[in-house]
Amino acid sequence: MCHYSIKHRSDKHHSGGFRRQQGAALLMSMVFLMILTLLSVSAMKNSMLETKIAANHQHKMLSFQSQESAFARLLGPDPEVSRPLTIAAAPTMNSNYFVSSGVTNQPDLSADVRMDFVEKSTPGQYKYSGYGLNIVTLKFNADAFGKVDNSGAKTHGRMQVALIRD
Repeated sequence: MCHYSIKHRSDKHHSGGFRRQQGAALLMSMVFLMILTLLSVSAMKNSMLETKIAANHQHKMLSFQSQESAFARLLGPDPEVSRPLTIAAAPTMNSNYFVSSGVTNQPDLSADVRMDFVEKSTPGQYKYSGYGLNIVTLKFNADAFGKVDNSGAKTHGRMQVALIRD
């Protein structure tokens, strides 16, 4: 019967290499941890920026809606708007012409309307629905300025309005 013996390296040699590997693993894990931390912080900042962009866009849309609501009121059956009566007169400002109290977690909306006299037509100068009526038309430029309270969101729109008078 033959016996073979295998010569082992000393434990000191193995333990020294093992310690060096532990140090490298610690260093690599710290580098990876720092990279992950930087990526997480960057993603969080990006998310906060996108949230601000979305909120600003929502306020801009609310401001536009308040401006359009002022125009809708102006074109309604009883506009109750102050307006200049001659071309030489200064434009008339109607502050808070449209006001909407915000619902829960929504800001208040409002819009001002400025009326500027453009022209007084001669009787029958304009046709309405294809018919030339013997009436006088007063034309105005109406400017609506929508805004959202506690926000910098503002919009401006203009339309021509014709008031028909007998």
